[in-house]
Amino acid sequence: MTANYLPIFKAKKGEFDAIKNTRDERSRRMLPLFEIPKITKKVREKPKYKNCEAVTCAFLNDIAQNIASVRKNKDVMIDISQWDPSSLTETKEHVLPYIYSKLKSLGTNVIPVVGFDSWESSTYRNAMKGVEIDIGCNYCLRLDSGAIEDAGDPVFVEERVLDILNGLGIEHGRCSVLLDFGDVTALSTDELIERGRRVMQILGPMGFKYFATAGCSLPPSISSAVKSHNSVAKVERKEMSLWRALRVENSSIKWLYGDYGVRGPNSADDIVVPDMNGKVRYTIGQNYYVLRGQSVRKGDKYAQMFRLARDLVSSPHFIGESFSWGDRQILLRSQVLTNTNGKKIGPGNATSWIAFDTNHHIAWIIAEVEEFELKLLQPHLIPATPS
Repeated sequence: MTANYLPIFKAKKGEFDAIKNTRDERSRRMLPLFEIPKITKKVREKPKYKNCEAVTCAFLNDIAQNIASVRKNKDVMIDISQWDPSSLTETKEHVLPYIYSKLKSLGTNVIPVVGFDSWESSTYRNAMKGVEIDIGCNYCLRLDSGAIEDAGDPVFVEERVLDILNGLGIEHGRCSVLLDFGDVTALSTDELIERGRRVMQILGPMGFKYFATAGCSLPPSISSAVKSHNSVAKVERKEMSLWRALRVENSSIKWLYGDYGVRGPNSADDIVVPDMNGKVRYTIGQNYYVLRGQSVRKGDKYAQMFRLARDLVSSPHFIGESFSWGDRQILLRSQVLTNTNGKKIGPGNATSWIAFDTNHHIAWIIAEVEEFELKLLQPHLIPATPS
């Protein structure tokens, strides 16, 4: 089954749990790109790494194991955009070929991702050329927001793209293009679309395998999305409007939809914040329906998630427990305050709710994209909501 969704995920437990609990028919419609996280001081101080002489190798091995556990025998993309392009392991091997090799040994089909800006590094270029791939394997060229801005100089962009393809020894038809706008909270939908158009004017006619767009409209902090404690708000998914516009305007080109799931590239979720707010990010229509609680150090602490779940389930936006594993988990927690019988269930923590929200998001997006594609062919067959 052909993929239609290219999510950019943090290689973290919440995302792994969401994918693990995604139905197989949906999993096969997804081509995830995992961002390999940097090795922080906190990671180095973990008991399993503290006395390790090759921390980078051990860390990358663990990341590869986690990815393979949810994507064995399936395609996956890997990128190290959070790392210095010249990063090496303790064995003096570049981190890119190291983790590619590890993933392949674990039975995962790896599609190399090439950073448009990272190509400037000679160490990175040599590493990409040294990645051992199967004959006929495809690549993905990733343009971040800075590279997209470079589209104001079409000659530079075209020359860099050709240099990358020639350096890797591949033709356009073996390479896809990801237009990654990153955090789009400060841009209007019209601005996004116009920037995407400028890139497509340059790269659209070049015969690439397919194109994908990605971005995230959710701000890094919940307080920027929902101003008051214990209240709700809707956040427009501008990245979907961007994709739809470019998809319609370039109808002869194959497209995948991409985004950052329910937490963006600058999300603060990875930082331990004592006064972190309880929150639910639920994908609906053209928006995220965001429920903000209060500090997990105050009042009912994490038990507030029972109340937030109940508020979501009682709203007109909850689609039902049969829609996804994530929806089922939300429903179970919504019933805790009123159900005095049966098995006790915990409220979950920040990681748990990333898993629930992401799992629902995956299900919604795959259905949404499929229905939009169908609408382009047979508009009268489209139901009112994804199913």
